[in-house]
Amino acid sequence: MSNSRDQLSPANRALIAGTLLGGGTSALRHWQRYQQGEINAEQYRALLLRAAATTGLASGSATFIAQRMAGRPVLSFATLIAAGAAGTYLYQDLVRVNNEKSEKSLP
Repeated sequence: MSNSRDQLSPANRALIAGTLLGGGTSALRHWQRYQQGEINAEQYRALLLRAAATTGLASGSATFIAQRMAGRPVLSFATLIAAGAAGTYLYQDLVRVNNEKSEKSLP
């Protein structure tokens, strides 16, 4: 994870920052639902981990790709937009699949 100077690469820093921001945002967003008993501790943890992993991977991969496209601003910008859209799509797909599973488990 670190280079020869013992520092994290920008992509690794973006992955860590995205994970922290995504997990923190999810924790805040779902805390009230947990407190009101709408979701249990396991569901709360699953929502938090899913959001953290998704945003971490999206931000880390987008930064990694952007680094590889350095010096080509139009291509770099298009790559960032595509990576962000792909991350958003994957997250929405995971939420949809999770909702379908939840609906099937209801009596």
